[in-house]
Amino acid sequence: MDKYILTVCLILCAFIVSGQDQKSLIASGDKYYSKKDYKNALTSYLAAQEINPDDAYLNFKIGLTYLYSETKSKAATYIDKAYRLNPAVNPDIDYHLGIAFQNTNSFKLAIEHFERFKKKHSKLASIADEKIAECQIADSLSQNELNVIIENLGEGVNTPFNDYSPIISADGNTLIFTSNRTDDPSKAKANANFEDIFVSYKNGNKWSSPKQISPNINIKYNDAAASLSPDGKTLFLYYEDGEGDIYTSTRMGDEWSEPKALNKNINTALFWETCASVTADGKKLFFASNRPGGIGELDIYMSQLDAKGDWGKAVNLGPIINTPNNEDSPFIHHDGVTLYFSSDGHPRLGNSDIFVSEFVNNKWKKPENMGYPLNSWEYDGFFTLSPDKKKGYFSTAKEGGLGDADIYSITFLEPKYKPKPKPVVAKEEVKVKQELPKHEEFVDPEIEIHKIAKVVTLLKGKVIDERNAAPLSAVISLVDNVTNKIITKMNSHPTTGEFELIIPHGGNYGVATEKAGYLFNSINFNVPQFAEYQEIDTHIIMVKAEVGSKVVLRNVFFDTGKSDLKPESIAEVENIRELLTHDGHLRLQINGHTDNIGNASSNKALSLKRASSVVNYLVKNGISPTRLSAKGYGSERPIVSNDDEEGGREINRRTEIEIIN
Repeated sequence: MDKYILTVCLILCAFIVSGQDQKSLIASGDKYYSKKDYKNALTSYLAAQEINPDDAYLNFKIGLTYLYSETKSKAATYIDKAYRLNPAVNPDIDYHLGIAFQNTNSFKLAIEHFERFKKKHSKLASIADEKIAECQIADSLSQNELNVIIENLGEGVNTPFNDYSPIISADGNTLIFTSNRTDDPSKAKANANFEDIFVSYKNGNKWSSPKQISPNINIKYNDAAASLSPDGKTLFLYYEDGEGDIYTSTRMGDEWSEPKALNKNINTALFWETCASVTADGKKLFFASNRPGGIGELDIYMSQLDAKGDWGKAVNLGPIINTPNNEDSPFIHHDGVTLYFSSDGHPRLGNSDIFVSEFVNNKWKKPENMGYPLNSWEYDGFFTLSPDKKKGYFSTAKEGGLGDADIYSITFLEPKYKPKPKPVVAKEEVKVKQELPKHEEFVDPEIEIHKIAKVVTLLKGKVIDERNAAPLSAVISLVDNVTNKIITKMNSHPTTGEFELIIPHGGNYGVATEKAGYLFNSINFNVPQFAEYQEIDTHIIMVKAEVGSKVVLRNVFFDTGKSDLKPESIAEVENIRELLTHDGHLRLQINGHTDNIGNASSNKALSLKRASSVVNYLVKNGISPTRLSAKGYGSERPIVSNDDEEGGREINRRTEIEIIN
């Protein structure tokens, strides 16, 4: 007994210490979080999560911290988990989850949560509507995938720190870039690892170990590369002087001169001038500035070299290029008419995307988003491109990179876009459910007794594809809806799709037909005990599993005016659960419909409650709520006329599943 008591005490002590450790780690994380030190906050939070991975609040805080970090795409995993553990963990969790899904290109999921947020917070509907519009734009932009090869320049060029703003010489063999790398941990901890300019040279297919470009250029505080003249002799750079200005340095032999500030037409005393790019002839300079009189925050300006060799008055490129938000990192191509820049104001996929515009007939064309995957949910910018427009370089904070921001190369291939793949849902169905047609057949012995007595219905026909009537090999199951027992499982003919199924009289039966790549088909038979022997010739029509596909659940039942699932519905709803379990990517909407008898608003409310009952059952049985939604249509979408009961209203009272992703 004493040993037992000692063991219990030790276990309790372990739990207490563990709890104290987790509390102290969370407190430490909260302290860093309040100071906006998200890196150290994540370190503490993640350590606390190892102690208790199912703490909803902690998962929410980790996700929120990722949203404020460079790697926003990791946020969805944690906020989604918090939502599944406790949907009420935060009153605004739907908004944060919408942002998180938006940052992983899961735009339909994001829209769903913004819609939920809008319903809960009607006064903030305009904010939700703005985010929904962003998602709709981003979703359309991501439909066509660029035919490109994107590669991280690797260790050496990239480090765990920020490496960005690549500048490539005209021959493609010299890389000048900006980095805040340091070997001094104390500087990194104190955020005193200031940016310097580095240079690397191409040796075959590799870049040499970067070195600081020159002690004449790199100063104590931040300096950054901006642009290189076509002859490689003039470097435009950003100096943290005043609010930040643009300077130039000239290369003489192997040495760079001390930088000199550009004139007051370019630099302003109280405002910020950032990136710059010069045309191949050296006569036009494009740069970004937040000076007064602009259209937005950072705008792109252009200045021309005058007869005296001075830069003239800067001209704003106007509302075609500039928006009320930020336009930055301009790069004017060697052709002199194609401008690339980053923006968080034009329609975009993520935080900031890369855009292109051409100067035609003395005006700039509407900027075009460069597209996915060059642009992603993270910051993308500092784009530069070879004279033949086949090889480019840019900076981004892609997940899986080496640091906060890395430099990547991009090779453009032909054709411009990759061929569109077949629908993902169908592919996944084929992959994970390809064994279905191989099920061994079996028939409950009682079926034979009913068959001899001829108290059965013989259902026979073909299983066919809805689109082209092609015969299909499929698995057909007969289920007793009262006991939820499968009493027959058989395969349709592998070539002709033909089948014969015996349905005993005196019961309520469901016939479920499954085929890889298709939604299951549902039929109901409610046959009296003493019905006459009958044969029914039919076609079981299978609907391809694609976004927008729907099937009616013939074996989901509710009492009149009620929304609780009847026990006879369980086998059918289990079919949905199996479908979702086999395909982890599938997302379904459950649609509820009524006839037109009664009050329209009451019917709509009832149809939603019924659809929600199906969702609730699936969630309680292990399906993530993020993969399901419920929609009540009431009597808005009848299949047939509501003029009579048996041939109309009964058919219109139905529950459907619809693939939404």
